[in-house]
Amino acid sequence: MALELPSFPQHPALLPPLRPEWRSRWLAGLAVLLLCLGSPNRWLHWFPGALLGLAPLFYLCEQQQGWRRWRLAYGLWFCVCLYAFWVDPFSLQVLSAWEILGGAVVAPLIPLFFTTATVLSLALSRPLPPWARPLGLATVWTGLDGLLGLLWWPIPFHWGSLLFDWPLGIQIADLTGIWGVTFFAVFVNGVVWQLAEQLRCQWRAEGSCSGAENPDIRRTLACGLGLGGLVLAYGSLRLAYFDVLAAAEGDPSFRVGTVQQVAWLEADRSWEYRSQRYRELHQLSAQAVAEGAQLVIWPEGALRARLLNTPLQPHVIEPMRTILPPEGALITGATEPDPRTAHLPEEEQRFFNTALFFNAQGQVLDWFGKQWIFPYFESGRYAPSPDGYRPLAGGELFGPLGVMICLESVLPAPSRTLTRNGAESLIVISDDSWFGNSHWPMLHGRLSVFRAVENRRSVVFVNNTGGNLVVDPSGRLQQVGPIFQRGVVTGEVRRQSQVTFYTRTGDWLAWLTLGLSLGLTAWGSRAGQGCAKIGEHQ
Repeated sequence: MALELPSFPQHPALLPPLRPEWRSRWLAGLAVLLLCLGSPNRWLHWFPGALLGLAPLFYLCEQQQGWRRWRLAYGLWFCVCLYAFWVDPFSLQVLSAWEILGGAVVAPLIPLFFTTATVLSLALSRPLPPWARPLGLATVWTGLDGLLGLLWWPIPFHWGSLLFDWPLGIQIADLTGIWGVTFFAVFVNGVVWQLAEQLRCQWRAEGSCSGAENPDIRRTLACGLGLGGLVLAYGSLRLAYFDVLAAAEGDPSFRVGTVQQVAWLEADRSWEYRSQRYRELHQLSAQAVAEGAQLVIWPEGALRARLLNTPLQPHVIEPMRTILPPEGALITGATEPDPRTAHLPEEEQRFFNTALFFNAQGQVLDWFGKQWIFPYFESGRYAPSPDGYRPLAGGELFGPLGVMICLESVLPAPSRTLTRNGAESLIVISDDSWFGNSHWPMLHGRLSVFRAVENRRSVVFVNNTGGNLVVDPSGRLQQVGPIFQRGVVTGEVRRQSQVTFYTRTGDWLAWLTLGLSLGLTAWGSRAGQGCAKIGEHQ
């Protein structure tokens, strides 16, 4: 009688395999962790999370079909967005019921966008060969992201924005805008996913970790290293150029002092409360000037009132005459009436959300009115100024100053238009107090990094609830203020006059990826029809 020996696999696994449901849970937890770490937040931001977190998500969603895939993706993105867009409602007393309702309607749309980008990227890139699939994923994702940008959608969905503190990887924005950084970040995730998937399949088939005999692995590596190498090489060259430029010190510059007021969160609007807030503005301005500031900037909503030709103007502006240096100036947000509606009843009148520019003698030199009005939240009270995006005339010291108000800095077009019209530096005044003590000021402010790189301008971000920034033209964060802490942030602004390729050409990559995405849609539809006809003949 022959003795039968048990058979063993030719290449036994080093570790016992995980059960499929445990593997899925582990990967889901890993994806959420990496995506949360990659998101801008004040607790712990780790930009490689943005380059790796989509890979396990792509793997998990690829294993599902139909509504199961949508449900899985939305559930994971909901957890991530709950963390990244977290709002503390108890730190704010002044939200109306309508504002709360509007926020409740908008909030679910954020994970819905990321879910749509995930599912469509996987679906439309499927006909591509494995080595090209990361390019397809990045194309579809960037096309959807760019579509919202072209439609002036103000919520920051741009995946590339998570790389704000990696200067080497974001320099391509002066060629492509933030869309190129989004493309690069999604592409890297796609390469990681495809390499892991190809190695897993080869391990199962041959029991070997080596991918030398798999042409797909070699091609995917070549594609990833080729495009990634080009992006990083360009970034290295551009950073070296700006290092040399900074050492030469040939560009005109000035010192700026930004005020973090952290006010108007309470329901109290008595004169005693308001007067205290104005005194704090003067105290913080004096502190900024003591630190060398020549241009003092107050945030949007710093006054919560009309200023020009009112009794409030001397009360607020006169003390600044003794605080500012002789060559100094002040920019402040204010609400000013639209003269086109002055004849209407008071409840029907409209206003401009303005940035007023005063010299050290208290005279108004220029003003800018916000152009992009947030539907629903602002459109009932404010109207766009008829002057368009034009820089403030800052004179010999400050030069043309391009000012944006609040969510205008989330959109690439306003800063690009201001730069085309001659702005030599960019300023953002914002009031994010509506979001309370949350991550939003950090998320909002970090987009200024991309406005700086896209147009190669210094950008100053000034926000009521903190997180003020001074960003140099290379995208490096020169100064960063803490969130929800009263104080000042000062820094040097270098004036620039060159115009980048992106500033001249605009959102060409957004249009290109959108067109290619439509092409992939048509290709996939024809391929599906072809398969269906073959099935009928069989």
